Amino acid sequence: MKHPAALNGKAQGSVVGRSMRRVEDQALLTGRATFLDDIDLPDVLHAVFVRSQVAHGTIRAIDVDEATRVPGVVAVFTADDLALGDLVTPLQEDIFSPPRPLLARERVRFVGEPVAVVVAESRYAGEDAAALIEVEIEPLPVVGDIAAALDESGPSLHDQPDGSGNVVFEQQATMGDPDAAFASAAHVLERTLQHPRLTAAPMEPRGAAAYPEDGGVTLWCSTQFPHSLRRIVRELLGIEQVRVRCPDIGGGFGLKGINYPEEIVVGRLALELGRAVKWVEDRAENLLASCHAREMEVRVRAAADADGTLLALDVDAICDVGAYGTYPLGHILEVLGVFGMSPGPYRVRNYRARARSVATNKCPSGAYRGVGLPVATFVHERVMDLLAAQTGIDRAELRRRNMVRADEMPYTSITNQRYDSGDYAAALDAALELIGYDPTDNGSVERKDGRLVGLGIASYVEWTGTNSKIFRTRGMSAVNGFDGCHMELDAEGVLTIWTTLPSIGQGTTTTFAQLAADSIGVALHDVRVVQSDTAASDIDGTGTGASRSANIGAGALHLAGTELRQRLIEDAAEMLDVAPDELEVAESLIVERDMPSRAIRFAELAKTAEPERYRVSREFDPEHVLYAYATHACRVAVDPETGDVEIVDWVVAEDCGRVVNPVIVEGQTQGAVAQGVGGALYESLHYDEAGQPQTASFMDYLLPTACEAPSVRIRHLELPVPDAILGSKGMAEGGTVAAGAALANAVSDALGAECNALPLTPERLWQCRAAAASPPETS
Repeated sequence: MKHPAALNGKAQGSVVGRSMRRVEDQALLTGRATFLDDIDLPDVLHAVFVRSQVAHGTIRAIDVDEATRVPGVVAVFTADDLALGDLVTPLQEDIFSPPRPLLARERVRFVGEPVAVVVAESRYAGEDAAALIEVEIEPLPVVGDIAAALDESGPSLHDQPDGSGNVVFEQQATMGDPDAAFASAAHVLERTLQHPRLTAAPMEPRGAAAYPEDGGVTLWCSTQFPHSLRRIVRELLGIEQVRVRCPDIGGGFGLKGINYPEEIVVGRLALELGRAVKWVEDRAENLLASCHAREMEVRVRAAADADGTLLALDVDAICDVGAYGTYPLGHILEVLGVFGMSPGPYRVRNYRARARSVATNKCPSGAYRGVGLPVATFVHERVMDLLAAQTGIDRAELRRRNMVRADEMPYTSITNQRYDSGDYAAALDAALELIGYDPTDNGSVERKDGRLVGLGIASYVEWTGTNSKIFRTRGMSAVNGFDGCHMELDAEGVLTIWTTLPSIGQGTTTTFAQLAADSIGVALHDVRVVQSDTAASDIDGTGTGASRSANIGAGALHLAGTELRQRLIEDAAEMLDVAPDELEVAESLIVERDMPSRAIRFAELAKTAEPERYRVSREFDPEHVLYAYATHACRVAVDPETGDVEIVDWVVAEDCGRVVNPVIVEGQTQGAVAQGVGGALYESLHYDEAGQPQTASFMDYLLPTACEAPSVRIRHLELPVPDAILGSKGMAEGGTVAAGAALANAVSDALGAECNALPLTPERLWQCRAAAASPPETS
């Protein structure tokens, strides 16, 4: 058999590293994608949750009688009717994990907590009935913020065995001798930094649809963690046969990396009623009851010698985690990110850290792009600029003097983070070159229109692809830390790939196809990457999140693909009667190297193979966590009268190792920066003193639009990554990690004032300018 690609004796060449169009976009842009609400199930019922309108109180009665009489209503359930256990995230023994009822029993702890659920023939009937349910709640005192949570005289939201009040997690550590370092330092500074409460606000809110099947339940869910959801549904419903399927997912950003009470209740309703049940969240519910993130106060002290060398850091971080932990990550991950990563890319010899999570009467907090690292970067990058101002050393030079050097890699930080590889100073220098940095141009410059121009720098290092070892160390036993891939080659020569990492819009359908083409030699047009389905094989895994697709997901795919390729070559060698090492693979074709006219297609092999021969599943758990890094630099123009901040320029010099698809990496960086800009300039979830949300719609919770999102110029370093199975690190969160710090530094530079609290609203900028006349906090 002759084949044009084979006649020249040439393989197709690597498709990794090429800028290729995302193959998933055609369906997404033409309306042919199937999202959760598009799933058409026969005889489907619709669930509508009744939510508490009181932040904290005792449930005295729930009257559902009138609701049950609404035409089209099939049933109304409360916690007593369903008799389900609590959602409790397993953590190490010495960490209290607040139990979360699937439907509130006896007590409500935040506005938006589900207390009942209506099941009806239509969403309209369900909404009408839900409005008729009367929930009598006797109000209790509200724990409204961090200060109230720390007040030992106030109410406790949970009964902790050790009587710790509302501090639901605390960790302290001292490394080196920070006291001696502060005592001998030429320069000491102390500041309190504040980060607002945010939510991911994906384009598609949450949703789940379930139906009885094979003696159990099949659950369609817009989730990033399908295997985790299967595990907790099995546990709480007491059944073994649970299948979780993912449709197309309209964004997640960590918010869908949580397994929610509503999803489990929908599965229970399908079993109870023997029919399909669907629940689709609206935007008001999304803002009220989907997980929030961040809301932290961090007190930081820093010491440096006369040359600007960082001698010590002392970090005390407190995170408002809301009423409960979130499954399977718990309530510790955000603040642990600050605890572990506040040293950032810098050498710190002496370190003291305290991390606390406190419970309040707010929606529970969980994962959102970056998870703790945006606050850690805010801390160390504000420290760098503040020390530069205090010492009189150029801010770029101060960073360069303190950065971990390339010849020190792998470098173990003072918090035991193993920075695997890279050149942090090279990223700094590349970003400064791109932005046109002038060391003599420190301080604001006034434009002709009266705006003040400032420049900000933010360097960071972030963990990507967290493995099982790290999750076990954190005591987070509900998170696997590894991921899996299953692939099948059919008789038409089409390779179908499932992984445990659902695509949530980040382009893995394309990149996984590119990686499969490289690992196996299959033609790109013969690769079909489909959404996660726990029934695809016996593999288990973590799911999408923490920048793990390019390392752990791709690693599992590579292992499976290498095994499949070997089987194909072995079978082709037998059919062609040659040694396996005499064959080449290209474009779904196996060719005899010295006689290109002798070749056999994948499809021919598949047609004659045993049924299981070309079905391969593999899991991958890397030995080391990989640390990506970058430097962002931005230039802003600030109107001192209105407080308006215009982003004039934004550059990123990043190193995520081998870039699988430059277009996708750049798109992810652009989007991440846009989200970071939102959190730095516009977004903040507010509650009043009674625990009532004041940002319950996009009229109040401001998101950046295409008009506000900067156009980002990017330079890739692509340095070797010895510990990566394919040479790639994760990168999708980095834009969000650095954006807040870069903007805070740029606006501070423009105003000649300190901006130590986000978001940088006009009111806050006026306050910063007013405070600039006060003496600086130095010693």
